[in-house]
Amino acid sequence: MVLLKRILALGLLAAAVGFAPSALAQGVPRLRQGMSYTDARQRLIERGWQPVVNPVMANPATTTPIVAYLLSQGYNELMGCQLVGVEVCTFQFRNRKGHLLEIGTVHMPVIPAGTVTSWALRKNSP
Repeated sequence: MVLLKRILALGLLAAAVGFAPSALAQGVPRLRQGMSYTDARQRLIERGWQPVVNPVMANPATTTPIVAYLLSQGYNELMGCQLVGVEVCTFQFRNRKGHLLEIGTVHMPVIPAGTVTSWALRKNSP
């Protein structure tokens, strides 16, 4: 009963100061190194982040086998891949405020879902 009262109080407080669930939905979900890219991508999309489509990757002159594979999997947010011992690829998402989230991965063609290695949030500058 005490927990229920706390939840109700927090809900009323949030409503009073103007927080809406949709505003909270744009936050970056909990990401961690080693998680699958597919899982990270799904979490971002569920929070309202939109994939940033990179039309340059679809150009046949610049398409490599890894790029072709990733595009065939529907990962149109691919910004590029580079071979540095392993294939390192980056992907971008944008939220409603225009902030960009870039995710770095490895092993995209080896492990079906790839592995998240890093991410960086770039806030939209006025």
